[in-house]
Formats: sequence, C-alpha cells, structure tokens
Amino acid sequence: MLSVDVNDENCFERLKIHLEGLLRGQKAVILCVGSEKVGGDMLGPLVGSKLLDKLGGNAIVYGVLDGNITASNLIFAVNLIKTLHEDRLLVVIDAALGRQGEVGTIQVYGHGLRPGSATNKNLPCVGDISIIGVVNRKICAFELSMLYTARRAMVDKMSDIISDSVAQAL
Repeated sequence: MLSVDVNDENCFERLKIHLEGLLRGQKAVILCVGSEKVGGDMLGPLVGSKLLDKLGGNAIVYGVLDGNITASNLIFAVNLIKTLHEDRLLVVIDAALGRQGEVGTIQVYGHGLRPGSATNKNLPCVGDISIIGVVNRKICAFELSMLYTARRAMVDKMSDIISDSVAQAL
C-alpha cells in the first residue's frame, strides 16, 4: 500500500512509479466510481473524464461525469467489464472517508475495494488495483454528509494528480 499527501511535491512521481510496479506492463480497464451530484463523491467521475481527455481512444474508462458508476449500476458495470475485458487488470478509483490524518491523501492498494462503504452500502469487493482519495474524515457509521462537505479544491487537485499518474503509468 502506498499513501501520499496531495501536497507532497513528489506525489505524482511516487504514484506513477507505484502504479507502474502494480501494473507490470499489463493492460488495464479503469473503473471510476462515484456521482457528480455529491462534491466529495465526484472524485471518480472527474478522474474518468480527465483520463478520457488525456488518453482518448488509448484507454478503456468506465465512470465519467456524464455517465456515473454508482451503487445502482456497479454490479452491472463490473459484470460487463469482466465479459468484455477479461484479459485486463481492473483499476478502481473512488473517493473515501478516513481518519483526520488521512484527509488529503491518495492511497493505492494492490487489491480491490468495497465502493460505498462510507455510506454503509453492501457492495462486493471489486478490482485488482484500487486508488482512493480520502476527501474528508469519517466521524461515525453513516457519513453521507461528510461527502457533501468535502472541499472541492482538494477533490479537483486529487483528480488532477490521479489522472496524470494513471495516464503516465498506462
């Protein structure tokens, strides 16, 4: 696991190198989870849209600002990806809530994640690699309000760093 602060001057480079190591030259599909309707939750769709702008037809991206992947269609999207792209790694990108000291960090794991856990959704673990941006703190079990109050400037900065590092790693 790698955790980097978005204000670390080496954040982009550290993320890119770590992702390259996890990808090991394999092709990937990017699944960006979230909704543009909620400030903190729009991290995934922002990253997806930026990746399409940067990579165009050279990337397979699900979950963009005008086509969100949320709890309501996640299982359908994952099944579609497994059917159409069974030979590729699945990289999942999502916003998260964390402890106070984690807010503003981007975390990369060599395994999947459970989208919607901040709002007590019971969704399956998805992905081979996961990237999360900790957009606000979690203070109790049901924290949808904390996603609404995440700072937009931080979400934008995270989406720039994540999309740039993923684009370079691919």
